[in-house]
Amino acid sequence: MEYVKYFQDSVFLHELFDNTFVNYVHCVYRYPDIGPIIEKSENIRKKRLIDFYVDAINGYTREDVRIISINDNAYPKKLINISDPPFIIYQKGDPSCLTKPAIGVVGSRTISPKGIENVREIVKTCVDLGFVIVSGLALGTDTYAHQTALECGGKTIAILPGDIDNIVPTENRDLANKIVFSGALISEITNLTKMHKGRYIERNRITSALSNAVIVIESDEHGGSIRQAETAFKHGKTVFIVRADKSDERAFRGYKKLLSLGAISLDSPLDLPQHLEAIRKPESKIATLADFS
Repeated sequence: MEYVKYFQDSVFLHELFDNTFVNYVHCVYRYPDIGPIIEKSENIRKKRLIDFYVDAINGYTREDVRIISINDNAYPKKLINISDPPFIIYQKGDPSCLTKPAIGVVGSRTISPKGIENVREIVKTCVDLGFVIVSGLALGTDTYAHQTALECGGKTIAILPGDIDNIVPTENRDLANKIVFSGALISEITNLTKMHKGRYIERNRITSALSNAVIVIESDEHGGSIRQAETAFKHGKTVFIVRADKSDERAFRGYKKLLSLGAISLDSPLDLPQHLEAIRKPESKIATLADFS
């Protein structure tokens, strides 16, 4: 977040580009406050990678992928408020999804039949209440969340761990194409950036930031859903966990773990409307003299 202010100044960005790539000067000394960023820029110059990035930008433009930088008016305000916002996001589909009330829906990749039923009920309820569904396009819970949102005529956002051109898992490429027509795909990297397991954790902050609340359907006491919930807690978001049956030891362990972290138990999808209406309501505005002038 400490670097964000620099990237919101278009004059500074043009000056930085000229000094780094045109009239090369040793920028690390010129801009000491953003040393790590300058070092990356100089590495791009030394390895002559700028042409690769220009080609990537042109390719995205041809594919109707929007490149939204943090100093762009279209950049989601929800993302700016977190401590480590992505400097650039790549978005394909309906950009209006990024500004609407949204609910993150996450859970196990090996979701149970009962869990699938809960996903469908919960997502339908959220869509009926006017929420966009945010998830990660993974197999299991994420897949059912996106599919149900589309089936209900709702909007859904898929936060990708990789780049928009290379959908993972490959089994969900057709689903990703459908999401583009009734929602959005979001990534923070290009295909020039290496994919690694850490990307699955890094995207959690985007899912949480775009969501008014996060609902965990099923989870073990370790793993991706727990990490997602922890990120949501750090962002001050409400986390719900669907009550698990004691007969499902794995899901019950995750349920107890999330309760211990501060999650709210969701005993039934029928309980959702009262919770979500309160979450969607804007904070009460304090009246001032200006309101009566």
